This record gives sequence, C-alpha cells and structure tokens, in this order.
Amino acid sequence: MKQLTEITTPFGEVASAKTLPGSELGWLQQLRDKARAQFERHGLPAKKVEDWKYTSLWSLSQEGFSHDANAVSLDKTELAHVAALEDAYRFVIIDGRFSAELSELEDLEEGLSIKPLAEGLDNAQSMLGEQIDLEKPGLNAINTMLMQDGLVLQVQAGKTISKPVELLVISTAENQKLASHLRNLIQVEADAEVTLLEHYVSLADTEGFTNVVTEVKLDEKATLNHFKLQHESLAHYHIATLASKQAAGSNWHTNNISLGGKLARNDIHSQLLGEESHVTLDGLYLVTGDQHVDNHTRIDHAVPNTTSDEVYKGVLDGNSHAVFNGKVNVHKDAQKTDSSQSNKNLLLSRSCEIDTKPELEIYADDVKCAHGSTVGQIDEQHLFFLRARGLDETAARSLLTYAFAVDVLQRIKSAPMRQALSNVIEKRLPKGA
Repeated sequence: MKQLTEITTPFGEVASAKTLPGSELGWLQQLRDKARAQFERHGLPAKKVEDWKYTSLWSLSQEGFSHDANAVSLDKTELAHVAALEDAYRFVIIDGRFSAELSELEDLEEGLSIKPLAEGLDNAQSMLGEQIDLEKPGLNAINTMLMQDGLVLQVQAGKTISKPVELLVISTAENQKLASHLRNLIQVEADAEVTLLEHYVSLADTEGFTNVVTEVKLDEKATLNHFKLQHESLAHYHIATLASKQAAGSNWHTNNISLGGKLARNDIHSQLLGEESHVTLDGLYLVTGDQHVDNHTRIDHAVPNTTSDEVYKGVLDGNSHAVFNGKVNVHKDAQKTDSSQSNKNLLLSRSCEIDTKPELEIYADDVKCAHGSTVGQIDEQHLFFLRARGLDETAARSLLTYAFAVDVLQRIKSAPMRQALSNVIEKRLPKGA
C-alpha cells in the first residue's frame, strides 16, 4: 500500500541496517518486524486521518534526519543549569544516548530499580508494547522498530520512594537533525508509590526530532505521580505517546507541560481496568511565534466505580496554533463512573488559533460526567483594574496571563515539584501585545 505521506528519512531502511538493543531476543525482533510492516503499510498519518486533521506532518516528513550521534561530553556544572529538581535520582540521556557519568543513580532506595533500556529488556517482555496499539496511525510503529534507549523504572510492591526521579533528556548543538527514538517503561507494583519527572530540554537552537513512547503499568493500589516538562528548541519536533493500564485502586496523577518545539504532539491514554482506580490528567501549553502543539487525550472507563479528572489550559500568542482533543469513553458496564473534563484557552494575539474538541462517549446509564471548553482573551476590566493601581500594560498582561495558567500548577500536591515547574513557566509566559 502506498504511504500516506512521502518521507525523506528512510526510517525502515535505518531499522534494517542498525544493530539495536535486544537484537538477540526473538520476541523483541518479532515485535520490531511487526512495527516495520505496519509502518511500510501506512507511513506517517496525513490530515485525512481523523486524529490528525488539524496537525500536518508534512514538514517533518521532508526533513532528512540522522540516526548516528557523535559523542558529547558535558560536565556537572552545565547539567545543573538545566536540571529541574535539586534533590532527585537523575537519569540522563544526551542526544539519544544514556549517560552513566552524568546520571545520579547511587544508593537507590530499597525496592527501586532504574536501568537503561538495553539493560532492562530481559524482564520487559510482559510490558513492552502492551499499553500501545501499533496499528493506530501515528509514530508508535517508528518508535518500536527504532527504539534505542530509554528508562526502565520498577518499584516493588509496598514500597514508597521518598525522592523523585528525573528523566533528563538533553539535545545539544553537536548533533543537528538527530532523530532520537526513546522508550520508557514504568511499572509500579501493588501498594507502591513513586514520583517521576520526564524533562526534555535543548541547550541551543537545535534542529532535531524526539520520538518517545512511555508505557505505564500500575498494579493494585499503586500510585504514580507523573510530570512531563517539554521545552526543547523552537526548531525541534517532539512526538510523544504516554499510555497507562491501571488495576483496581490505582492512582495516576499526570501533568503535561508543553513550552517548546516547532511541532509538539502528545497522545495520552489511560485505561481504567480495575474498580476504584483514578486518573488525573492535567496539562498546560504555552505557544508563540509559529509553534504548533497538539494534545490528544483519551480516558477509558472500562469497569464500574472509576473516576477521572482532567484540566488542560493553553496560552497562545503570535501565529501559534494549538489543538486539544480529549475523549472520555465510558464503556457499557462502567456504571458509577465519575468523570470531569475541562479545556480553557487564552488568546493573546489576533492571529493565533485553537481547535478544541472535548468529547464524552457514554454507554452506561448510571454515571456522572461533565465536560466543557472555553476560548477567550484577557479581560479588559481586569487589565484596567491593575493599570489603575500602578502597573504598566506589559506587567499587567503578564500578571493576568500567569494567573490564568497557574491554576494547573496549583493542582500539584508536591510543593518542590510545583515550585520547580513554576520557575520554568514564569520565564516562558508570553506578555501579549
């Protein structure tokens, strides 16, 4: 079958030519072969695919990406300027490769295991590829056939990990036009709890492509506090899938913050498969210039007595374009479902654009579900109020913009995490015109 989009980078040929981690594992090679066959059938999704109707991958398809990175050396001082958390276990990836020298993984707490993908594959068969659908149009197939590094994090049953884990993914100017295909596997066993920050950052105006899939498995009464901060270069492409399966009584609290990227796409999927399980899906996107960000979320309430809470906010400036598509699917037998979804957007210029589509798909009759979306500008009365009290217009607009965005941060229970993310966001808030 002809591909939907003609592609400059021969991803399939790269996959067949490279020696990738786990090549000696028969089950993994079969999975890679399946992914390559899917990609060769369908290629990259075009805008005629419903989930991609507002996001074109044409510019990405015309880029000639490299998959061979030169070694890059950074020191701890440079790392300190980009790390978000001071007191954390740190797993560092530089230009697509794990750096043991810069990672801080000494003296891990009992019950916590952190390994690079190549070292964690032996025990990953029951989890790798189980949370995602290779047939779904998107970048999952490319990631599966080319995944070369990433984080494998496991927490043993009954263990509460006191320090957070920061997965720090750095793009440098030493490897321009580099494609990095990262796969993260997170397993939290019964009655265990851990906090993870996925942090993606550029050290310069790098051109490149980050394609990441993070798979999460939560056992009974497990808790994952999961944060993602993406502020890569404005010349960078970032495509991400985050998918979770949750057992009874589990809790997944995730907050997804998108600041950087020429084009950023986040697909987030929670499957509530056990009663009394809960997911909180929060997100914030701040875009300006010609940036494009697309957030697609899906929550599947598959069984009775499950809950979900979702709040996404966006601040748009310049000629930027944002997309929010959030679907809550309440299955036939999922009685007593309680779900809330909200998307709010603040437009700071006349030329920015938002396409927002919150959705409820309900097949049960005893549920409590609500959803809504708003799009607006800065309230002129609020602006007048602040200017009447001595603030100039730029400062007043900045304050009102921050007040709009900060609501998502206030939902973060951890004060150190809340402050760390707030520090980054304050520097990136657009001022309006």
